[in-house]
Amino acid sequence: MPTAPVRTTWRAGLGEFSDCLLAGLLVALASVPVVTAVPAFTAGCRVLDRVRHDLGRPLWTTFWADFREAARGGVPFGLACVAAVVLFAVDLAVVASMPGAGALRAALWLLAVAAVVVAVRTCEVVATGSEPWRRAFVTAARETAAAPKNALLLAAAIGLAGLLVWMLPILALVVAGPLALAAVATGGRR
Repeated sequence: MPTAPVRTTWRAGLGEFSDCLLAGLLVALASVPVVTAVPAFTAGCRVLDRVRHDLGRPLWTTFWADFREAARGGVPFGLACVAAVVLFAVDLAVVASMPGAGALRAALWLLAVAAVVVAVRTCEVVATGSEPWRRAFVTAARETAAAPKNALLLAAAIGLAGLLVWMLPILALVVAGPLALAAVATGGRR
């Protein structure tokens, strides 16, 4: 005998949305020292992956436990990301004075978008798997190249998050939650 489909109420969806926003707030709070932004985002991905699969509650305590675990290898990866941003800024300044600067600038921006997607995907790989950071970076680069549709979706989510923060800077406090959920949802694991 077939079972009737389970109807979800608007309250269930609202609970998931509030978990996403709470994860964004926790990521923002843990990211106050800039070098901890990567482990904080990784912890946000891990918490939202658990919430998505109904594997863990309460969100507050599991986030901080995940943050401490991700901070072990995440801080050096975060420092490498900051160094890459500085290198990108220097490259943009150098390219501005070269002939054909428009094409070179466009190529640099495409490379930067790909690097940001791989960095976000690396956080997601660490969050949903048990790989160390170096191996997770390689896995993230392979997944980005192997699934360009997922990479484009993640790039669109990153761009939208940046646009939202640009339009309304206070959204920087919560935008990491939906971005972490987008990273987990486009990851393809589990």
